[in-house]
Amino acid sequence: MFLFIYLLGDDLQVEIEIPFMTSVFGGQEKIRVRRLEECGTCSGSGVKPGAKVRQCSSCNGKGVVNNMQRTPFGVFNNVVTCPGCKGSGQTVDEYCPTCSGKGANFENKEVTVRVPAGISTGTSLRVREAGNDGRRGGPKGDLFVVLNVKRDPKYRRDGIDLYTEEEISYADAILGATIKADTVDGKLEVKVPAGTQPEQKLRLRNKGVPKLGTQDFRGDQFITVKVKIPQAVSGKEKELIEEIASLYNDNKKGGKGFFGI
Repeated sequence: MFLFIYLLGDDLQVEIEIPFMTSVFGGQEKIRVRRLEECGTCSGSGVKPGAKVRQCSSCNGKGVVNNMQRTPFGVFNNVVTCPGCKGSGQTVDEYCPTCSGKGANFENKEVTVRVPAGISTGTSLRVREAGNDGRRGGPKGDLFVVLNVKRDPKYRRDGIDLYTEEEISYADAILGATIKADTVDGKLEVKVPAGTQPEQKLRLRNKGVPKLGTQDFRGDQFITVKVKIPQAVSGKEKELIEEIASLYNDNKKGGKGFFGI
């Protein structure tokens, strides 16, 4: 009777880069992983098909031997892996030529990684049994995937909130307007109130990143308004601006606001 010792496969770790939108809404990423796979020739036994297998005479099939050590404090008995069979409990006439007796070979495999919504850079995802193959029928190890999120030219993320910029004309800043702003959900009409100041922030509730592990709770999006001042104006525009400036100065002297209010 032989004692078969099953060995758990080693865990693996890889780093991948995912698109910004995948980090927001989640998705699937397919990656290639080089890992140990069970040898197809010997089915993981490490023994050449047809070769004889015998019980190890050094450990009598146990896979371990007693190692007696004498010390000044007495005799200690340590149980160690059998050096003759390397823990297998058996010896063979000839090992598998495909895997050189290891029972596994390195292969490139495709693994699908499910990315949850709201993930951020540095997060590690665990894919069970996607690591190295276990020896002698042992379970596979796990694969740990460390995520790096690609930068997006439009969005800056802080926690679950998003920050963007939108450019408007000085006339729209004074009079107010409705603009089409970029959000992760697509274009959205946003009202810019009259008298909006440069660098003023507009808040779009629930247009940010979903909180990791939740379905309904999302952060907000903050739009920084950039007011575009023209470097050159036409003659007619110059006349109108000068007229507005004159009205502004007159109203200011009279203690009134921009439009005489």
